[in-house]
Amino acid sequence: MTSLSDSSVTLAPYFKLKDAAKFRELWKSDFAGFKHKEDCVHYSFCFEGDARAHCREAYTSAATTLQHLGDVDAPLKAVLDPAIADLERLEVHGPASELEKLKEALTPLGAKFFTCEWGFRTKKPAMEQDTVVHFYPYFKMKDEAAFKKIWQDAYAATQAAADAEKSFQYAFSFDGSSASCRESYGDADGILLHLKNVDGPFKACLAVAELERLEVHGPPAELEKLKPALDPLGAQYFALEWGFRNATN
Repeated sequence: MTSLSDSSVTLAPYFKLKDAAKFRELWKSDFAGFKHKEDCVHYSFCFEGDARAHCREAYTSAATTLQHLGDVDAPLKAVLDPAIADLERLEVHGPASELEKLKEALTPLGAKFFTCEWGFRTKKPAMEQDTVVHFYPYFKMKDEAAFKKIWQDAYAATQAAADAEKSFQYAFSFDGSSASCRESYGDADGILLHLKNVDGPFKACLAVAELERLEVHGPPAELEKLKPALDPLGAQYFALEWGFRNATN
């Protein structure tokens, strides 16, 4: 049986960079005085060279997400100077009740809202420097019921393997016919073990869905270890440069 035990809200902005150096300078300056850190689950900046950037961030609720948006209003407006960067895509993942509280503020930014239906976040200590590897497969479902059943049936085994896989988070979220699995692991080896463990359901789901996109975010050394396995799937790699994680219970 599946359930949603993780009530956090994930904010996922992607930027197309025009002046990567200035973009980094503005966000690093803001990071040095990060406000309301205690209300954040994790926060890190990752880069696809000097072309694109992603801020992988999660907050305890919609209220603390809105609080953070207020905190970073000035640097966000600064980086969206047409000479510095464009907001390429914005996603929000979380429980349906929390997403509703965010739509008024984020719909004008073109946000896509993914409703989390089942998932968990494991107990972990705080990390002053985030080194976790995030793994984001996106699917375009052809048969929603069949797709969900495949992954719901596999969920208990994934929960049971969380320690061995060094799992930090695992959750499925949906926006219409699009599905996203938000996953994070302690290192590349954890991801490779997870891929081995879900080989059956992954192959089965490709009969009822297409792998639309696959992203991996983490330290460069860990990304290199994943390329032999993930390059054939067309993975996009974002190298982690700075960030932190708070303890989770």
